[in-house]
Amino acid sequence: MTKTRLYSMTFAALMIGIALALWFKGSSFYMTHPWDRSMHPGFDDLRSGGSWGFAEALVGTGLILLNLTFMLRRRLKSMRRFGALRLWMNMHVVTGLVGPLIVVYHTAFYPRTTVAITAFVSLGVLVLTGVIGRFIYAMIPHTVAGAEMGMSELERRLADARDHLESVTTPDDPLWQKLDALSRQPLFTPKSSFGCLLLLPYTIVSTLSLRLRLYLLGRSRSDVDWHDVHDIVLIRRRLHTLQLYRKLLRWWRALHRVFALVMVATLTIHVVVLMYLGYVPGVGA
Repeated sequence: MTKTRLYSMTFAALMIGIALALWFKGSSFYMTHPWDRSMHPGFDDLRSGGSWGFAEALVGTGLILLNLTFMLRRRLKSMRRFGALRLWMNMHVVTGLVGPLIVVYHTAFYPRTTVAITAFVSLGVLVLTGVIGRFIYAMIPHTVAGAEMGMSELERRLADARDHLESVTTPDDPLWQKLDALSRQPLFTPKSSFGCLLLLPYTIVSTLSLRLRLYLLGRSRSDVDWHDVHDIVLIRRRLHTLQLYRKLLRWWRALHRVFALVMVATLTIHVVVLMYLGYVPGVGA
């Protein structure tokens, strides 16, 4: 297991553990009807303005701000020394899911003010676009460090895989016929970025299915490397759609940044309004 994967799994386990602990702490309160929550024994602590609810707001907001640092890591060369891009991407995904969830805990699943509702909705839209964007990201081959691979690099990787597999097999090996058959499976090639977006669910499912078949095929032969089997088929297919998905990802990132700015703005307004009105732990309704 690489250090990047180990760090990613450790961070994900920590975040998921925090989210589960907060749920067990306040689940009975969250499942109580909003009209009856004032009678709950944990009302003073778990309400949005309570000590526990306020702490959840701080933790959730902190994770959201940490989530946004991924954009700095992608753009600033000076931050490359702080870890591989793939590690930051994994942290971006985890904080992008857990941070908003903790903010939802802060609202006790019942935002009341217009500003809070606006912030809540913008946060939900941001999470949704982020999830879709992560699937688009998965359609583009990346290096171990997380950098996008270009056409020339993919073609070189395909040639290396073929050379390596040819060195351990014969030309009449049935494995080559199976790989050619899998490579010739029908492939819907979108003609536009919008078409890529519409076909994204189908592409994801078909790719996962194909990866599983390739994995089983590779593992059935002890004399071949599964990664070579994987690359020979999938890279052939991805060469047809690489440019379209890269274009779609650039467009989607721009849209995602807009929603991120809207979310930060509404979240800031929400915090300023609460501070102005005095909704701090132990104060206000």
